Amino acid sequence: MNPTLCINILIVKKISTQRAFTAVDELFSNKEILRILKDSSLTPTQLQIYIYLLSHGPKPISELTSELKKDRAAVYKHLEKLMQLGLVEKELGRNFYMARPPEELEKILIKALEEHYTSGIERIKNLIASIPVEEGRKAYPPPQYRLIFGRSRLYNELKKLFEETFHEYRLIMSGNGLLRSIRHGLLEDYIQMAKRGVKMMIISEVNQSNIKEAEFLYSYIPFKHMDGIQIRLNIFDRYKVLIGAIQHDEDMSISRSDDSYILIDDPKLASGLIVLFESLWKSAEDAASIIKRLAAGNR
Repeated sequence: MNPTLCINILIVKKISTQRAFTAVDELFSNKEILRILKDSSLTPTQLQIYIYLLSHGPKPISELTSELKKDRAAVYKHLEKLMQLGLVEKELGRNFYMARPPEELEKILIKALEEHYTSGIERIKNLIASIPVEEGRKAYPPPQYRLIFGRSRLYNELKKLFEETFHEYRLIMSGNGLLRSIRHGLLEDYIQMAKRGVKMMIISEVNQSNIKEAEFLYSYIPFKHMDGIQIRLNIFDRYKVLIGAIQHDEDMSISRSDDSYILIDDPKLASGLIVLFESLWKSAEDAASIIKRLAAGNR
């Protein structure tokens, strides 16, 4: 632990004689410091005495009484408390009191801070444990699965999902899948999501067949290239996943009924697949460089 409060207290190492008490006032303007002092069984006056001794060296009680403008008996009681805490000691053979190194104060404050937060954690745990929970209730609702057959149904389902997506959309699909989705009306949905502020990321294959579509899409949406994609993966707002294997990818029609997909409503699964997506995104190549390369080859 490295509490800032302790570091603040330890500026006493560099306090000049003229600023000894001013520094104490600055420290005491922080409510959290006052709380830690209280937890440490230290009063502001006791800390003031300790800082004075650090700044001025060993002093007799008469001088401390004069400087603090306090009753001698009160100052003596404060010194006794400081000695009990191990912050001040009395010189042998003289009625002089001297401060021990600031590291001793650091130990006391850190210990008080640790005990305070440990106690706080226990109170939170007890509070949570006391909340009545319906018997059998789970932290997350069970995942929901739904099969979708056929490309026409897939695209209709995607349009509904796009309307319900407000924050993030991630997509992995083949180059033909990208071209097919644009030819059959999904381009406008992609653009509308981007315009209304949905964070979008697409990984697909850019090739000679879809270069124009890819170039247009790239102007609106972060887009990366990857060769040989054999899966279609959609992640909507970190909780819904639509996934399917590539089948009859060379067929650009929307009428195929033997394609199959599964829609899963499961935040845990979505979180795991987002990690996979991010890994692929890092290794994929920015689509702009592929588009530029292919365009140069067509000239």
